Amino acid sequence: MSHQAAWIKEQQATLVVDEAPTPTPGPGELLIKVKVIGFSPLEGKIQKFAMIPIPYPNILGMSFAGTVESVGPDVNNFKPGDRIATIRDGPKAADPRFGAFQQYALASQTSTSKLPDSVTFESAASSILNLAAVTAALSIHMGLDRPSLAGKVEKNGKKILIYGGSSAAGGLAASWAKAAGYEVITTSSPKNKEFVKSLGPSAIIDHSQPAEDVLSSIQSHDPYDVIFDTIGLPPVTELLGKYLHAVGGGTYYSLEFPKTPLPEGVECKFAPYSLSFDKPEHQESRTWFYTEVVPKGLQTGIFTPTRPQWLQGGLGQAQEALDLMLEGKVTGRKLLTDPWF
Repeated sequence: MSHQAAWIKEQQATLVVDEAPTPTPGPGELLIKVKVIGFSPLEGKIQKFAMIPIPYPNILGMSFAGTVESVGPDVNNFKPGDRIATIRDGPKAADPRFGAFQQYALASQTSTSKLPDSVTFESAASSILNLAAVTAALSIHMGLDRPSLAGKVEKNGKKILIYGGSSAAGGLAASWAKAAGYEVITTSSPKNKEFVKSLGPSAIIDHSQPAEDVLSSIQSHDPYDVIFDTIGLPPVTELLGKYLHAVGGGTYYSLEFPKTPLPEGVECKFAPYSLSFDKPEHQESRTWFYTEVVPKGLQTGIFTPTRPQWLQGGLGQAQEALDLMLEGKVTGRKLLTDPWF
């Protein structure tokens, strides 16, 4: 049995739709009929810059949602017909059978969430990867309080600045922090302000203003217990560097490694956050994320799914998705496609 997949045949090659053998799941594995592919900018960077070494030919793609077709011999928590969302975990990065850009793919049971019927494939596929990065960043690396998944939360008297509330990760981070009891100050352009307002921050700073006005607005709401940059572009690095330098130095966290120097006494902490779940010391957090955060957070509406942007044409549009993201033409949205159409 075979199916269609978008292959990268060699390093930096353009994706080509071709047949792939449909695999049989082994121990700890699920065979998934992929319903919705969620694209990530990292996939374009792997294709163009070989950021992660992989063998070729291969199938890219880090996250998707779909239904379980069959399970491996030792899998007890999933069964055929279950609706799921999954992330291609670190150990499977080099194995094309786990790539999202195909009609059938393998998934690891330990990096898969079972979805309630009320959670759509679209919501899950658009959110799970960024939500993993946000959860690992805020709970593991920053040590923030965990959000209440029951919908009831007491304010903890602490304040977080999330730069980029309209971005895919920033919006989820704002929802996550608010559900954990933090006062959230974030940024947005006027175009996305209404969406960001729906996330419930205490204040929204217009980051399309001149830099000195943005800095003044950030200062007007300080002090902050934590600062999280979900954009990572040089102008933001410079702005946060100036702010922290002016208050005597300090640390902030970012989804991107800083590409410009920071003032003395200012530190940016960066990590491939979602990969933190692969470390043995974080297995409890991993289990909590996949069994509690994703299904309950999306079901209750605690986390507002990233707004989708659908690409029609199925796997034939995978290369277009990677190009759009690398060209910076996708903002505040998650590119999705159905591999069967």
